[in-house]
Amino acid sequence: MDDALSLFDDDTERFSKAKPPVPALMTDSQRHSIRLGFQELKIADAREQFAVVLELTGQNITSVAQLEARHAQTLIFGLDEKIKTSGRQNTGNAWDDREEDTWIDKL
Repeated sequence: MDDALSLFDDDTERFSKAKPPVPALMTDSQRHSIRLGFQELKIADAREQFAVVLELTGQNITSVAQLEARHAQTLIFGLDEKIKTSGRQNTGNAWDDREEDTWIDKL
């Protein structure tokens, strides 16, 4: 048999040696967006920022250098939402808390 791969070959050994890919860390532009988001929300304390990162991404970090790019993007979207909703009172009632008039309101 030649060295061509077959779908039914036992390639467990070949795959067991493969290392998992290293996740990409956040980019400089993501870091800048996150910094602006925290400034807008007036969250300057590192401990509070790490708590927000955990809340919005599910990633518990102890250093900014640990933030993965995919989690950074999630954090940016979450910070944007927090900025949009900051200052608004949340009653817990989706109907009362709506931002725009519905078709019923426009009648």
